[in-house]
Amino acid sequence: MSKGICTNITISLTPKLLNLVKAKVASGRNTSTSAVVREALRLLERADRLETEYIELMRRAWQEGIASGDAGPLDFAEIRKAAAREQALHPKDQ
Repeated sequence: MSKGICTNITISLTPKLLNLVKAKVASGRNTSTSAVVREALRLLERADRLETEYIELMRRAWQEGIASGDAGPLDFAEIRKAAAREQALHPKDQ
């Protein structure tokens, strides 16, 4: 964590979130309410970064699919038969 000048702010929390913050401090996992909020913001930042990476991965996969060209006509009857054959080879445990 980078050390810098800290600024005090005021935030409003629902009773449920306030109880969560208090529980984190009481458990000893965090040393203060500020530490809980800092950790939560770090986790939010990480989640945002992972979501951005996932969206970019999906965009690349979409573009690769488009670039690969048309698969041609699909024979859904044959696809269903092939799926049934595959399912018969690997029945699920019941």
